[in-house]
Amino acid sequence: MTSTLRQAPHTTTPHTTTPQHTALPGPAGGPRNLDLRYADRPVDSEHPHYFPFVVDHAEPWLRDHPDGPVCEVGCAAGAFAHYLLGRHPGTDLTCVDLQPTLIEQARLRVPGARFLTGDVLRPDTLPAGPFTTVFMVALHSHFDDPQQWIDALLRLTAPGGRAYVFGLFNPEPVDVVIRLRHPDSDPEWLPGWNQFSVQTVGRLLDAAGLGHAFHRYLPTAPRARQSQDPLRSHTVPDPDAHPEAGADPALVYLNGSQMLHRFALLEIHRPEAEAAAAGDRS
Repeated sequence: MTSTLRQAPHTTTPHTTTPQHTALPGPAGGPRNLDLRYADRPVDSEHPHYFPFVVDHAEPWLRDHPDGPVCEVGCAAGAFAHYLLGRHPGTDLTCVDLQPTLIEQARLRVPGARFLTGDVLRPDTLPAGPFTTVFMVALHSHFDDPQQWIDALLRLTAPGGRAYVFGLFNPEPVDVVIRLRHPDSDPEWLPGWNQFSVQTVGRLLDAAGLGHAFHRYLPTAPRARQSQDPLRSHTVPDPDAHPEAGADPALVYLNGSQMLHRFALLEIHRPEAEAAAAGDRS
């Protein structure tokens, strides 16, 4: 499912604030020990299954803006940067992550990009920008308030630019804030699997004056469960799908939480009008 690009209305959409909830254990939006595993994964071996999906959707925009600066927020050890530069060599790419250990590894592995330590929750630590294109891949679900990552994208994306956010979005009008832990390996309560609804995120983007479209991502191949890593997602038949007789069953992702994972790519358009208005004021 791909939604038609929604232009932000001229009037403020009602009910745009995210309701507050009881504090949960674990550092929402903060560093996770779990993420240090990316330091040991080669960036040039097997890329995550969703990288081609993200870049394919951004391809026309990137092709039309070959000299535009690009930023990736939440780059880990540089795997997505490596993939993006493989498809678009010479891209002016700046990447940022919260974990200094991962940034050090990324600098060694992907010499064609700049890597900086920064925190979405601390604007003064982020690159100055603005950037023609901004990517946020598998990061936004770490935050308990979607307004936090939307604000970060607004600060980084140039007027007339685009941002691409891949990860968990609930197609149902229900917001889910969750913590997980694997008591046998790490007692830390982990954020990272929140599923805010398409409806909630869309309202916040409308209120910010941002055009947007959601592109649903479906598994392209089965992925086996790994019993030694129950937090890692695998595929199961989608209970909401009704394939035709004889067709392969539709798949959906699941992990040890037993919560289905609905992935999508959110494409955000920052209006050109902001650039024109800025010029009129100068």
